[in-house]
Amino acid sequence: MIEVKINRMVIKINKVLALTLVSALSTFQCVEAADLVVTDWEQARFNELDINNDNGLDKEEFRGTTRDWMTKAGYSEEKQIKNTNKKFNNFDTNNNNVVSLEEFVTANRASKASAKADKAKKTAKKNKPVSVEPTHVDPDSKLKVGDVAPNYLGTDREGNKVNVDELKGKIVVVSFWVSWCKPCKNGLSILQNLQKQVGSDFLKVVAINYKESNRSYNKLKKQLSELNLTLTHDKRGIISKNYGVKKAPHLFIIDKNGKIAFMDSQYQKTPTNKIVSVLKQELTK
Repeated sequence: MIEVKINRMVIKINKVLALTLVSALSTFQCVEAADLVVTDWEQARFNELDINNDNGLDKEEFRGTTRDWMTKAGYSEEKQIKNTNKKFNNFDTNNNNVVSLEEFVTANRASKASAKADKAKKTAKKNKPVSVEPTHVDPDSKLKVGDVAPNYLGTDREGNKVNVDELKGKIVVVSFWVSWCKPCKNGLSILQNLQKQVGSDFLKVVAINYKESNRSYNKLKKQLSELNLTLTHDKRGIISKNYGVKKAPHLFIIDKNGKIAFMDSQYQKTPTNKIVSVLKQELTK
């Protein structure tokens, strides 16, 4: 037997019972140390929802967690109840149809932590360096990255010849396009915007119409008169042949030294940020 003294009283208990009590008390102390520390804001929010003042949220009270934003979002009453009850069940870990303060705080914190992690993941993915290697290149392509770009790019709207060697010191974007290709025409606006942002002293966009008739090209020049791009015409396919282009769209980025820095035979499928990444890399050289 072991004597245990409590408030000046001596109680005789056997050794097994004593060890059991010590173990129980130790467990109790650990739980108490791990108790949730509720912030003032969390307590105030819970009290605001706890209309019945019974230290627990039933399903009707719990609707206060979603009612405002779901109503603003245009959710029907039926959909609000369905989605809120689903959330309620996730919070009600004891499955007693009441969400306690501890359950409310714990679930909210877990939800916020998960949202924060997702946001961090998306940010990391967004900021991930973009590969500058071309994603769509014809295996039989005549040119490859690092080759000297063919010099002649056609004649502009004023009848002046456009040559790569006269544009050295600038980044040159060469885009082969056709009128019936919507992504091609949309791409011209994007390229113009890039040229505007970077500045025409540093970036020159040459849009080469690929093998369309003179009549079609002249009509297109009028339609695209507001675009501040250098438009040229490759009616006979001479320029495209020199560049190894067999179809449009096809895009090349030529560096300041007149060499191919990037090429893509399906650039309408290439993310704009990939093209921007190449331009940034070349501009900083």
